Amino acid sequence: MEIFTAVEIDYNQFKILEVYKKRSGYFLNNFVNLTVNDLDFRNKSLISVNLSKIMNENKISRNNILTSIDSGLISSYNFILPYMPEHDLKIAVEYELKKILPFPMSQCIFDYIYTEKIDGQGNTVLNITAFASKEDDINNFKEIFDIAGIKLKSIECKTVSIYNNIRYLNKNKTGHLLLCDISDKTIKIVIILDNIINFERVIDGLNLKNQNYDEASDLVANELKRTADFYFAGKSLPPIDGAILTGIFSGIKGFDAKITDATAFRSYSISVLNLISSGKYSFYLSKKLKNRNIDQDYEFYRPLEEMWTTFGLIINR
Repeated sequence: MEIFTAVEIDYNQFKILEVYKKRSGYFLNNFVNLTVNDLDFRNKSLISVNLSKIMNENKISRNNILTSIDSGLISSYNFILPYMPEHDLKIAVEYELKKILPFPMSQCIFDYIYTEKIDGQGNTVLNITAFASKEDDINNFKEIFDIAGIKLKSIECKTVSIYNNIRYLNKNKTGHLLLCDISDKTIKIVIILDNIINFERVIDGLNLKNQNYDEASDLVANELKRTADFYFAGKSLPPIDGAILTGIFSGIKGFDAKITDATAFRSYSISVLNLISSGKYSFYLSKKLKNRNIDQDYEFYRPLEEMWTTFGLIINR
């Protein structure tokens, strides 16, 4: 059994999940979803102080800390490579990135995900999605945790968290899916085609919690339609199989139907809370939380609805 702690810092919001991983699945042991008012998210020292305080007050484990970095600091690139052994692949990805990065490879930190497919000539090839960031940006982000005395196990971008979640839900198969993750300040849209991240977009600078439900849902629907128009324009692509909606509206009854009516996408909502209560997935409450009934203590568990990408940091570990 291992314990993992996933930490997301989203502007002035701290999202933390503490999860035990066993052979039988994932067991949620503790969680925090807290907004600190009047916190300047650009102040690393102040963020560090608040993060450490939140973890200490809630007795959150500091073992195996996983986190994600703002997608605005990371660029993604898709390309195809011939099949090769794993130990050669990193060198090949680095070679390809050297040709397309807008900054020197010596300043870069990168990672990648890939899937195998058969090309038109019957050869096995690798579909690569590589993620690259400037080393200085990563180091500046790590400083938040360093000041708090927290040793990080890994950093990834939110797009990968979303990718991991979709593969988890669909048993490592994706088809052609759109995922829309909605937080107070941003809407992140990712489209995956045949296990490859085919498109991503972030709408930033929002304040959705201060809008009424109709205004906010209309805004989400309009952004989805705008994204789809751009994504399909001039391209020969299969229709999208469905849209998965996560985030701050995922617990509102009828939200998926409203988006379906507005966009013509077959949409459905899901959250970490859905995963636990549905019984369809190997994600459960630990003994510590089992005494709280999800239906009767909904307000206690409600913060989990908008912690989808935090959950993605742990899945498939």
